[in-house]
Amino acid sequence: MPGGDEIVPLVNSLVDRAHQAGARVVYSQDWHPPVTPHFQTAGGPWPVHCVQGTWGAAFHPGLQVAGEVLQKGAGGEDGYSAFSMRDPASQRQVPTGLAERLRAAGVRHLVVCGLALDVCVRASALDALAEGFAVTVVAGACRAVGGKEATAATLAELQAAGAEVHPDPAAGPALEAS
Repeated sequence: MPGGDEIVPLVNSLVDRAHQAGARVVYSQDWHPPVTPHFQTAGGPWPVHCVQGTWGAAFHPGLQVAGEVLQKGAGGEDGYSAFSMRDPASQRQVPTGLAERLRAAGVRHLVVCGLALDVCVRASALDALAEGFAVTVVAGACRAVGGKEATAATLAELQAAGAEVHPDPAAGPALEAS
């Protein structure tokens, strides 16, 4: 994704700050089977991407991965959000279990960043808000598939839904233990 590698140091900085504050860190990772109705090759909306066990599904080599990894779409589901997934054939929406794990750990506020702002970050932030979590999206540590226009529209949508949008990963947001 164009510019995706630019956020790696910013995300690493947020991860470091989260660990220093005693906060929990969770990563979501697209992890699709080689054939899925999610892909255009099988009638879905997306080009083939993030196929399980391939370099395309791997985290960026410079990304500090120090926390739980939630793999999305592993059974061929549309797994945009870290909180829910949808079977492309039946359209049935099911939870990933992340909300329950976070609540059990006492988490109340999520700081969200990553790729792609206008798809997975958006879906995860909206689901987190619907689950009752406070959400801060760190805009400077995100990139959108749709570029600058999609970035502006998505951030406006997230703010209207109740998320705080924080522009600068270096200066904030405040991170708390949970």
